[in-house]
Amino acid sequence: MELRTIKQNIKRSLLSLPYRVKLVLVFSLLILTTGILLGSITYYQVAKSSQERTEEYQIQLADQINQNLDRYLKEMQITSLSPLYNQEVMDILINHQAPSDKTMFPPANERITLWRYISSLIHMRNEIKGIHIMGNDGTIFSNLDSNTVMLKVFDRNSEWLKTIEKADGKWVLLPLHQPNYYLRKDVTVFSVARLIRDPESYKPLGIIKIDLKEELIQDILSRTNKASSIFILNKENQFIYPKEKDQLMGNTILSKINLLKENNHMNISIKDQNYLVVYNESLYSGVKMIMLTPSATILSEVNHIRKVMIVVVLIGIFISLLLAFMLSKPLVGSIYTLRKAMENVQKGNLNQRVSIQSNDEIGQLGNGFNHMINEIDRLVSEVYKTGLREKEAEIKALQSQMNPHFLYNTLETINMLALTKGNLEVSDMVSSLGRLLRYTIDNSSKIVTLKEELSFIHSYVAIQKVRMGEDLQYVEEIEPSLHHILIPKLVLQPLVENAIIHGLFVQGGRIVIKAASKNESVEIIIDDNGKGVTTEKLEVLRKSLETGETNPTQNHTGIAMPNVHERIQLLYGKKYGMKLDGQEHRGFSVILTMPIQRRGTEKIERNISG
Repeated sequence: MELRTIKQNIKRSLLSLPYRVKLVLVFSLLILTTGILLGSITYYQVAKSSQERTEEYQIQLADQINQNLDRYLKEMQITSLSPLYNQEVMDILINHQAPSDKTMFPPANERITLWRYISSLIHMRNEIKGIHIMGNDGTIFSNLDSNTVMLKVFDRNSEWLKTIEKADGKWVLLPLHQPNYYLRKDVTVFSVARLIRDPESYKPLGIIKIDLKEELIQDILSRTNKASSIFILNKENQFIYPKEKDQLMGNTILSKINLLKENNHMNISIKDQNYLVVYNESLYSGVKMIMLTPSATILSEVNHIRKVMIVVVLIGIFISLLLAFMLSKPLVGSIYTLRKAMENVQKGNLNQRVSIQSNDEIGQLGNGFNHMINEIDRLVSEVYKTGLREKEAEIKALQSQMNPHFLYNTLETINMLALTKGNLEVSDMVSSLGRLLRYTIDNSSKIVTLKEELSFIHSYVAIQKVRMGEDLQYVEEIEPSLHHILIPKLVLQPLVENAIIHGLFVQGGRIVIKAASKNESVEIIIDDNGKGVTTEKLEVLRKSLETGETNPTQNHTGIAMPNVHERIQLLYGKKYGMKLDGQEHRGFSVILTMPIQRRGTEKIERNISG
């Protein structure tokens, strides 16, 4: 629950940040996300490619090292065969067959002969520590002087000696060892050696042993990566190089030799550090080349690229922040202008407008804001004007008010007198006038049925017929189902009055009231065949409906039609109202459109109360 609350608080805080700050954060997150994705993909691909190239290079390098070493070992094994082709050397070895514990050194002539022979083999071979030919009696003939090498070997139980004898004439590669014939006991060499046999009797006559310096392998490995650790083993997994077993090797590498034989390379972890291990085995000598390269060294270039990419991403974020602050200023400025304008409108300043030059969404919001304020200002003005009109109407009503009962009683008295005198026309006219007064003065409801409004029209037309006689004709064409729909009170009488006064009073004519349903609306048409209107006058009348402005004359205010139109739109909305049509000498028509409403409709009650 606490975690959820924390998340909600963080979300609320982020949403409450200024728009410009949020925009900058979005820019930064986009750059950061893009940089991380591209950087990760690039780093992975480059690391993979670098790993593959390094593996391929290391495999080729290990194979090349083994080939170079094999080439040299072949030379040494050929050199180890040379005593078999020198009879003088063979004769001297035959003289030293019987083992002896006595300190018997070879004669000087034999030592000189073999020294010259061995020196010819070792000429210009600085990597060779020494070549030694040993008789079965332990006598040693060497190119080295007696201050370096003993002239006789008394201990014949050395492991290297047993290995040579066990090879039974084949050449052997001895791992690093310290021969017991050197006066200095710290001399370490690896050697190529073989048992020398009599070509005829195949009898062992002695051995030849070529001691090689460790610098030979160091020279072969001089072009390898200094960070790589290289180990050279013989067939028996004995170390030829380096001098001391490296701690990295241990049992970890030796235990995986069989696996390395199958795969040539693999990645292993030694003491929490990853290494690439490359394996190569010589088919000629059986020498095993194992090369360990730290993964950190392989990926050093890639890691450099990673650092560069991190710097680039950071620079990109910095630039994006800078650009975000620079580019967001005009955008945020437009929003700030719009916000300030809204604050002023909230304080009641409806004259506030914004000027935004762009045509984007912010510009559209600004235009919408201006349009909205214009509409609000117009509606406020309309409501204000409507209120003034109602107040004026109330004042006029108060000024002309008299006791309705007094008027009704007076008219009833006049009616009774007319009947007493037998003047039926006066009686009918007074009765019609009484009904008009009752309908007009009754303020109990502002909404009446169409039938009630038409009844009022009947009374009004009856009075006008007294003045005009049969020159005035009145016709109704009403759908029966529409008699009980609700319409605003006194909405038809002003229009009938206009038709009589402006169209029919001089020449007479006919007024037709039609009512028909159309979808969910009712269309009421007041049509006359009077003198009509000119095109120019019709346009003026139509404009007066839109603007509410009139051109009153001496006898007429000209506000009847605009007032009716405005009342309908105030009650039902802008889609309803009045339309005008007519031609000169061909009559005039007024079309009213209102929604069909009946008793109990909530919409009308709300509009009335509003």
